[in-house]
Amino acid sequence: MNDTRAARTAGGGAVGLLVAAELGSGLVQGWYSPLLTSIGEKYGVGAALLNLVAVAYLLSSVLFVPLLTKLADRHGHKKLLLVAIGITAVGSLVVAFAPNFGVLLAGRVLQGALVTFLPLEFAIVRQRSPELVGKSIGQLIASLAIGAIVGTLASGALFGATGSLELTLSVPAIYLAACLVLIAIVVPETTIRSAGRIDWAGVFLLGLGAAGLLGGISLAAGSGWGNLTAWGLIAAGVVILAVWVIVERRIPDPFIDLSLLTGGGIGLPVVIGSVFAMQALGAGSLAAIYVRIDPAEYGFGLGLSAAQAGLALGAMGLMGFVGSAFGDRLARAITPRGAMLLASLLSALSYALMILVPGVTALFIVWVAIGGFGMGAMISVLPAIVVNRAAPDAVATVSGLYNTARTAAGAVAGALFSTVLAAFVIDGSGAEGTAPVTSFAGYATVWGVCIGLCLISAALVLRLPRETKPATAESSEAAEELAAEAV
Repeated sequence: MNDTRAARTAGGGAVGLLVAAELGSGLVQGWYSPLLTSIGEKYGVGAALLNLVAVAYLLSSVLFVPLLTKLADRHGHKKLLLVAIGITAVGSLVVAFAPNFGVLLAGRVLQGALVTFLPLEFAIVRQRSPELVGKSIGQLIASLAIGAIVGTLASGALFGATGSLELTLSVPAIYLAACLVLIAIVVPETTIRSAGRIDWAGVFLLGLGAAGLLGGISLAAGSGWGNLTAWGLIAAGVVILAVWVIVERRIPDPFIDLSLLTGGGIGLPVVIGSVFAMQALGAGSLAAIYVRIDPAEYGFGLGLSAAQAGLALGAMGLMGFVGSAFGDRLARAITPRGAMLLASLLSALSYALMILVPGVTALFIVWVAIGGFGMGAMISVLPAIVVNRAAPDAVATVSGLYNTARTAAGAVAGALFSTVLAAFVIDGSGAEGTAPVTSFAGYATVWGVCIGLCLISAALVLRLPRETKPATAESSEAAEELAAEAV
């Protein structure tokens, strides 16, 4: 009995550190929103380029997730979790002390490694503390959401108190470095290894193709769509991605198994998740930039300080957590199909209200909170449907594909939204080293597109069978795994 109790205590300590690491993941994801305007002022960039701060992170996560998880299956999940934490910490330091905006974006690319934290943490819990799996997964998901809320509130407050952007931006690196050391000492390594080889050709082609496509779109956002170099990069990226698809379909152990999309009814839910992610991830930074714009100078915006912006955006994060926490209950009450339809419509309503009534701070907080609840409910309910349709021996693979599709869609949409924002820069702004300011018409245009994406998501949800059921008891553990990877 003493040995069992000691083992449970040790397992609980390991899980506690994994929860702390996932809190750090949420911290990083929420840390930058209240600071975007200040970052733009430091580097002299406007909303169009600031939106690339999110795009760079999403783009790199498309490559990091399948690569690091496959390497972990072969070489050890703790080892690759430490690698992921280390990469994210280094990226955070680069962001904090970047001499120019390009270097800052490079740091954000490195921070994309944090998306792999959850699947690696789950694998460690599953192998080392199986009796704690159900409880531990719930703690990990909750800590991610809480970390995002804390990050949003704390970064604005710290910057407001110190006035030092470098000091504020360095906090995530310090926190992650502490997690790295403690996990290396306390958390045990997993022992089960998978066979097979890494499809390095697939890794190279996907990374090169995605970089060409998103790089070309980003270049066009800054220099205009008449730039031939941008079009050359876009065309090269599309061709390389087409070659990647051909290669992946012809080898026995592909980097990403695309055949899963055509079997078992997985394709439509993945498409729904991707379309919804285009607005949820692609336009995620706009509200943070908008609330900082001074209405006295530009005639729109809310003129909030960094600390006040953190509080306003914290309401969106909090309602996202509520939506995730009650998503399963909502699905059981009105069916998963009904819950996702409601989530899509609430998200569309949020954008519509931001366009129609954008100038009252209290109301704007309510509008983004409505959107936060819709987003939280969707990412809670949709993964359970995906996992119910996956073969029992393909749940992890399908979850990785689902997550990769979402982040890729968000990255592409974010880059395209940046071009829209750049087209609506106010004449005269950006002069004498100041950051260019996008007009309200630019924000309204992007939010209008987001309404359309939400309605498309709703229409696609209606194509799901009416008999779609919530996760069963037998599949609940797999659903928790997928939900963890999808957040």
